[in-house]
Amino acid sequence: MDLQEFTHLTLAILQDQGTATYAPTLIAGETVQVIQGIPAGLDHREALQETVLRLGLGRGEFFFGVRSGPGEVTTGYHDAEGTRFQRISEMRQGFVISDLEDCAWWTLDQGPEQ
Repeated sequence: MDLQEFTHLTLAILQDQGTATYAPTLIAGETVQVIQGIPAGLDHREALQETVLRLGLGRGEFFFGVRSGPGEVTTGYHDAEGTRFQRISEMRQGFVISDLEDCAWWTLDQGPEQ
């Protein structure tokens, strides 16, 4: 699977359920983890990155999807080379996918704690 395929899988979920209820999702190898029970007030983007670190995936390969704004989900693929991102935006007429050069809230590629 590549980022484009993962993004389209995520899009299929969003088309069925909408963006409001989308929970942060990680796929590492054969393991799929939907992060639930996020405390009120904790940003889902932060919860995702904390989970990545807790699971020791900072240097590994994984795909992720996370609600990153109203009507918006960011997907990504992380490996030793860095992280690539796409954004799915919910519009009146449907969803739009766009590539992102970088992602201001993504901090896992910035420090030695990887």
